[in-house]
Amino acid sequence: MTIEMKIKIFIIGVIIAVVLTLGLLLNGYFQTPVVEKEIIPPPPCLSLPNPVVLPELIERHENEKINVSEDINASLFENCTLEIYGIDGMKISNCKFINSKICIYEGSRNIEISNNIIRDYYVHESAVIGAYGCENLLIDHNEIENNSIGITVIGGGNIEISNNTFNANDQHNSLLLDSTGGAKIHNNSFKHNYPHAILILNREGDPDVWVDIYNNTLDRNIEDAINFEDFRDSERANRVYNNRITGTGHAGINVEYNSWNANIIIDNNYIDTNGLLTEDILDDEGQPISIYPAHEHQPEAYCPGWKHGIKLEDCSKVIVKNNVIVNNSGNGVDIKNCRNITLEANLISKNTIGISLTKFQESSFNRDVSPLAPENAGYSEVIAIENSVFNNQEWDYFVEEGSTLERKGECGC
Repeated sequence: MTIEMKIKIFIIGVIIAVVLTLGLLLNGYFQTPVVEKEIIPPPPCLSLPNPVVLPELIERHENEKINVSEDINASLFENCTLEIYGIDGMKISNCKFINSKICIYEGSRNIEISNNIIRDYYVHESAVIGAYGCENLLIDHNEIENNSIGITVIGGGNIEISNNTFNANDQHNSLLLDSTGGAKIHNNSFKHNYPHAILILNREGDPDVWVDIYNNTLDRNIEDAINFEDFRDSERANRVYNNRITGTGHAGINVEYNSWNANIIIDNNYIDTNGLLTEDILDDEGQPISIYPAHEHQPEAYCPGWKHGIKLEDCSKVIVKNNVIVNNSGNGVDIKNCRNITLEANLISKNTIGISLTKFQESSFNRDVSPLAPENAGYSEVIAIENSVFNNQEWDYFVEEGSTLERKGECGC
């Protein structure tokens, strides 16, 4: 047999083998297994606070400044200021406050404010409830609506804010915590507040400052729903967990502005539809509703911003785990100039980019509030463990050259 014949026989054999293999594949043999992507779970159904029902109001106060020294019940206050100085043990309940505020000063402790309607106090940069250096404060089951600022807590400790409805407190936040040594924020409803529903600060880096934020519903707040700014050097872990966050203009949860060594755990939250426009949000009857309703006193125009699920910028020591982050018009998790960040067991889908890592922004050096120091400017360093990242519009992962993403057991492209 000549060499030419041997070559022809070999080629025919190869062709037969290819044809047989194709036939087997077409009949279902040797097919590459199809890995089905995880099903996106529905959002949790968290119970909203019950409406406040007041008894008959037995006292009426107008245009008064009142130094409070004993319990108050079933009273109406219009254009009043209530001040509490150094009292140990007091309860304000079943009252209605119209264009009136409550101030609780240092040395006060064991104060309860519960089952009140507190609304229409619109004085620029003034909170309708202000607590300054007090201990053991409970603010429970109140309707706090249409105020310039809802609640401001500065200093103090053992603070509990629960079962309240915060609606349209839209000049400067519905709830501010600044350097507070222990606070629990839970089972509240936040809606249409500006710019943030909850703002938390620790600019002095007090190691005893901590906060737990859990079981809250945050719906259509204007900028960030939960914002940690200058939150640094906390020794106790700060937990943000079991919250439902939707329809926010900027980011569902934001950690930023030099929050180094923040020690924050963001765990088991459902964060979706941030940054969507009005026509994408429908009411219970399927009709379009306004996502950013402007208050008549609001000094700034409302507009959607970053539209991210979670944003981390100029911060370190943050763990993001077990969250569902889906359907956001921006990125699922957007990370700029961050170190010691761990992303673990998150489901991230149907965002613009699933996980984005980039360096610092030049504009951060010139911020009016807490500018970035040059020595802290760099790239992002992230560990990602067993996240499920899929079906995002542009990329599942984007890592700018210079940033590092160490992936362990990841599902995604």
